[in-house]
Amino acid sequence: MVSQPGRQLMVFSKDRSRMDNDELLRHYSARLTEFKIVSFDIFDTLIHRTVHRPTDLFDTVAARLRHNEFGLMNPEIASNFAHKRIAAETEARERLVAAQGTPEVGLQEIYDVLAEHLELSPEQRQYLIEQELALEEQLCHPNPVMQLLFPLAGQNGRHVALCSDMYLPPDFIEKLLTKCGYIKPYTLLVSGDQRKSKHEGSMYHEVLKHFSVQPPDVIHFGDNAHADVKIAKKIGIQPEFFNYLQDRVEPRLRVPLQKPAADSHVWSLMTGSIRRQLMDKTYGFWEDIGLQVFGPLILGKILWMTQLARRHRIERMLFFARDAFLLHNVFQRYPELLGPQVELKYCYFSRAALLLPSFVDMPVDRVRHLFSGRATRTVGYHLNKLGINPHLFMAQIQRSGFRSIDEMVPNGDTRMFNLLNSLWPHILLEAKRKRSLPQRYVAGLAQGVTRLGIVDIGWTGNMQGGFSRLLQLMRTDFQINGYYLGTFEMLNQNYLPRNVYQGYLVNENEPLKLSDSLINGGVELLEFALMAPHGTTLGYREQDDQIVPVLENNKADQAIQELSQRVQSGALDFIDQVLPQVLAIGIDSFVSQRWADPFFRLVNNPSREEANLLGELTHSDTASDTSKRLYIAEKLPDTIIRKRGQEYREARQRAYWKKAFDLRNA
Repeated sequence: MVSQPGRQLMVFSKDRSRMDNDELLRHYSARLTEFKIVSFDIFDTLIHRTVHRPTDLFDTVAARLRHNEFGLMNPEIASNFAHKRIAAETEARERLVAAQGTPEVGLQEIYDVLAEHLELSPEQRQYLIEQELALEEQLCHPNPVMQLLFPLAGQNGRHVALCSDMYLPPDFIEKLLTKCGYIKPYTLLVSGDQRKSKHEGSMYHEVLKHFSVQPPDVIHFGDNAHADVKIAKKIGIQPEFFNYLQDRVEPRLRVPLQKPAADSHVWSLMTGSIRRQLMDKTYGFWEDIGLQVFGPLILGKILWMTQLARRHRIERMLFFARDAFLLHNVFQRYPELLGPQVELKYCYFSRAALLLPSFVDMPVDRVRHLFSGRATRTVGYHLNKLGINPHLFMAQIQRSGFRSIDEMVPNGDTRMFNLLNSLWPHILLEAKRKRSLPQRYVAGLAQGVTRLGIVDIGWTGNMQGGFSRLLQLMRTDFQINGYYLGTFEMLNQNYLPRNVYQGYLVNENEPLKLSDSLINGGVELLEFALMAPHGTTLGYREQDDQIVPVLENNKADQAIQELSQRVQSGALDFIDQVLPQVLAIGIDSFVSQRWADPFFRLVNNPSREEANLLGELTHSDTASDTSKRLYIAEKLPDTIIRKRGQEYREARQRAYWKKAFDLRNA
């Protein structure tokens, strides 16, 4: 007789899951008029934690312990806390069942058992309790619908009861409720204090007794299908199944939901924080992908490089345009990351502006970066970009195997390499001619300090290498540390004295699995998401005795910039939500590649929506000119897809993001 109504309740819950927060509030508000008593569950109904599951909080406590003074002095306690805390609660419940016939323990009883398991002194026991309670308070936040419904519940003569099957002490729960905006009057019943529970029904009887009402006079809101719905209904109380997280929020998550074995506290805080943002705000696709995918990745890099920069005692951090624009913004917003002693500067550089002037000691291989990329150009175009008149070198052009200056140059064409090798003296002269302004710009950025940090997206070290080569023409008393998302094998062309290159995700293509993901679409997605709201740097000019950048003005590029800024607004929402929590707990506890999991999920297993919208983006990998752009993952006409002929194969070869291309053209 009970199972059939239970199924109906689930159907109604699914219908309500399609309501927005305002509609849900109106629906619940209308229901209140029928009842004298409004009862609420507390945890995961009125209050949520910014972790994925409640017990994940213990992993976070353990992570903090592993990096603070207590944990360093007591490493066995720190390493065993999380699983011992769970085991202690289970054992404490078993002991209480044996002694009193109820499993409803309080926090002190749990820590009595934990003290035995970990051989804690009274001072250690109290310290761990304080750590757990501090994180409970720090990570709690209100449900947006319940926060508005709660004051309505106590109007028009109704009384409010709060019922929780929980081990936390009542006075502490009141503290959490106050923090989340739930103000008295209400009657609070807690299982660990009352030795009564919703799970077996005795707490509901206590509510009826306390208010001298009958079951039909009471409506109860809660998220547990058994304790909050089945048992309440069995007693005769009207249940409202408020499964807000599972019905309305978690289906929208882009984060892999299987708890990882390593750094699970990072995954849990990331997931819980995204969930919190989705509760409070409605996001469009671009903002949402920033919140859930790029925000975590960028935060991960920020924490990683902050830890390293502190060790390296960096004096000035240089953020290279355009891909370090967002990171510069974050470090400005949170000066406590590096401290007031570290100066932050946003610097205008690009391959076109920096690479050629830095040709002083380099192998000719480095010049390839000025004409590499999948968007093909003519021989004449590339030579003109180097400041060389192609008409003056027709013989060399033809000896290299080109028929004319109008012939297109495919990516990696060895003929172009041979041509540039034959023109190397002329390239060096042109480099010297163009060196003055960029060299003065570099000198100004490094003036007065010796320990420099460079922040950029990464890959082969050309930007840092060019900067360092220009700087060493003037001085050698410097050390440069580069902080990148990743570096690839060609970094060896930029091995230089006084330079270190570090990648958050990969270093010189290792680990290979992550490197393959970057090469097959990840690079282009990152360069899109991190794009600054200004054009690429074409060069420099002098203005009022200052060296200022000359920026490209390209409408196609500006359209991509606008989408990128929408992504970055979502990413900043994530960072602003999570970074204060991490700073409060301790950065060292959260330096992890786990933050990159949603990004690699996107690259390797995109949804159809993600493939369609992101695949339509265009990308330019040509130095100094963003006008020639290719689709990241082009959608082909059905006729070409069905034939699977040469056109299809060429289009797939051109595609940067193969997983999305295959999905779009299945």
